[in-house]
Amino acid sequence: MQPEPLSSIIRRILFSKGLEMGIKESEVVQRWDEIAGARIAEKAEAYAVESGILFLRVADSSWRNELAMMKEELVEKINAFFGEKRISRIHLI
Repeated sequence: MQPEPLSSIIRRILFSKGLEMGIKESEVVQRWDEIAGARIAEKAEAYAVESGILFLRVADSSWRNELAMMKEELVEKINAFFGEKRISRIHLI
């Protein structure tokens, strides 16, 4: 029998404590640049996820307007990236 990887043990413990979703949500912030692409990530910083809402700090009003029109597309892109629903909506600041 092979030993269980530490990452599996940690995930199992977090899941049993009901904390797995928080870990999954924080991964969205950590991988934002990869998900959004350099052009968008340069202008919009992912800084938090709360209850499925991704908060983006946007560089200026013109980018805020452009990203406002792309919210649904970005939500779909994020969830497709992970292969599961992690984000339900985006809030721009």
